[in-house]
Amino acid sequence: MFAQTSILAIFPSLIFFMVLLSGCTTTHTQFLSQHWVEQQPPSQLVSINTRSARLQVIITYQGLLSSHSALRLESFTDDAIFWDPAGAYGLVGTFTNPQGKKIFPYGRRERDIVMTHIPDIPTYMKFRWYVGDSSVEVFEWDVPAQQLEALKEVLLREADETHPKGVFQTKAPPAFCSIAISDFLQRFAVPIMTLNDTYLWPHNLGEALLDQSPSRVRVFFPNRNERIFTPPPSLVAQP
Repeated sequence: MFAQTSILAIFPSLIFFMVLLSGCTTTHTQFLSQHWVEQQPPSQLVSINTRSARLQVIITYQGLLSSHSALRLESFTDDAIFWDPAGAYGLVGTFTNPQGKKIFPYGRRERDIVMTHIPDIPTYMKFRWYVGDSSVEVFEWDVPAQQLEALKEVLLREADETHPKGVFQTKAPPAFCSIAISDFLQRFAVPIMTLNDTYLWPHNLGEALLDQSPSRVRVFFPNRNERIFTPPPSLVAQP
């Protein structure tokens, strides 16, 4: 009886602790709705058609807790680069892409770079719903092609001790996805952004990215239309 009473007594504290860890939100949608400008997206899940090169940082959530982060580089002319540190894309699951083609297996990996069947955003959303996520944020920066090429070079070739920014490898230990991505951005994504720290929790990385002048933030929930938020013009970093 004493043990049962003790467990019941600490249960509210455990719930409170989990909420604190989660940042009290499944996404930053409430903040975005209050302070940013919501655009009217297409009625279905499609990529934004622009000729810009783009850096995309993906933050995923399961219920109250953020669950994963990944990074994608996209240009108008070349194949995208998809970095999934400590992730499972290409390792589990079977589903069809937006064109109806069945993908299985759907992505050969070299270290933590997905080399084949590189997902676009709609395809990756299907994967996130497959693994049980409840919402996703995509932070996007429109960047000059030269800066994008420099980031691609680091991801594809990695870096050794002779590199001015030090050793870098794309393979991350389990649960270190956000640490790996924030370290990469902190060291190699200047002047696109100037992060001052690394982050264990994906939602903390997302909170930091809100202050780094993204061109837009895209928010996804299962079976709902995509929502797109843009900051006031004065806060947008120009490519």
